[in-house]
Amino acid sequence: MATFKQLEALIAVVDHGTFDGAATRLGLVQSAITRQIQELEHWLGFPLFDRSGRSAKPTLMAAEVVTHARQVLLQRDIVSSCLISPEVLSRKLRIGITELSALTWLPRLIKAIATHYPKVRIEPEVELSVRLHGLLMAGQVDVIVVPDAFSSNGLVKVALDEVRNSWFCAPGLLDHQRPLALEDLTRYTLLTQGKLSGSGLLVDRWLAARHASPRAHIPCSSLAALVGLTVSGLGVTYLPDSTAAPYQASGQLVRLRVEPPLPSTPYVALARADSYSPFQRHVIELIHTHCDLHHPYQREGLEHDQPQAD
Repeated sequence: MATFKQLEALIAVVDHGTFDGAATRLGLVQSAITRQIQELEHWLGFPLFDRSGRSAKPTLMAAEVVTHARQVLLQRDIVSSCLISPEVLSRKLRIGITELSALTWLPRLIKAIATHYPKVRIEPEVELSVRLHGLLMAGQVDVIVVPDAFSSNGLVKVALDEVRNSWFCAPGLLDHQRPLALEDLTRYTLLTQGKLSGSGLLVDRWLAARHASPRAHIPCSSLAALVGLTVSGLGVTYLPDSTAAPYQASGQLVRLRVEPPLPSTPYVALARADSYSPFQRHVIELIHTHCDLHHPYQREGLEHDQPQAD
C-alpha cells in the first residue's frame, strides 16, 4: 500500500524535476526520497521516472499516478483542516510575495497566522512576480501575492489591493506644471521595472496598446535603483504614489500630469486549484484582510524605509 510520504515524494520530484530538489523541499536526504520512490514503484509494478538523464523525467504511466496522488493528498488536507484543531495543526506554509508586500503588510499577516495556527511554520519567499509564478506552478510555494499579470488557468485567484501609479522625473527634466501627452514622454529615456516584474509586464502591455514607444529605456528590477536613476535625471519612470511620496516631499522628484493616466496595478492572491485546501482558503482570507500595499509596516512607532515594489 502506498503511503502519504511516498506520494509526497513523488509529487515533489515531479514538481522540482530532480531528486535533490525534492529532498530539499521535504527536508530529507536524497537517499530517503530515492527509497520512497523505489518502494512506490515496487508496489505499483512499473517505473515512474526515466533516470537515464540528469533530471528525473516522469514516464507516461507516472502522469496518471501523479494526478491521483494530488487528489489523495488534497483530500488528506481537507480532512485535516476539518478535524484537526487550528491550535495543533502542524505543517509548513510557503508564501511567495514581492518586496513591496514583504515590507508593508507581511509582518501583520505572519502575526495573524501565528495567532490562528501557532504550530504552522511560515516560510516567506521574496522574489519578482514572474519567478514567484514559476515557483507556484512548480509546487514550490503554496500561495503567492503578485500583480494580476498572469493567466489564472488551473489557479484559484482572489482580488486584493490596488496600487496607484504615476509618472515621475527629476525637477527640471520636464515641465511638470503643464499637462503632458503620453507622446511627450517617449522623447525621453523610460526607466522601467523589467520583464520579471508583474507591474512591469502590465505597464509594458498598456504602453504597447497605445503604440507608445520610448526613444530608449533602461529596465531594472529594483525600485530603489529606479528611484536613484530618476532622481539623477536619467529619465522618466512610473512609481507607486505611496513610494514616491517622500521623494516628492523632499523635492527630489516631481509628479507629471500625463494623459491618459497610468492604470492602477491590481494585486491578487494565487493558489493551485489542484491543491487548494480549506487551510489555504483561510490563509488567503487572512491575506485579504491584512493586505495593505500603501503604508510601510510600523513597529514601536518607527516606520521602515520605503519598500521596493513589483
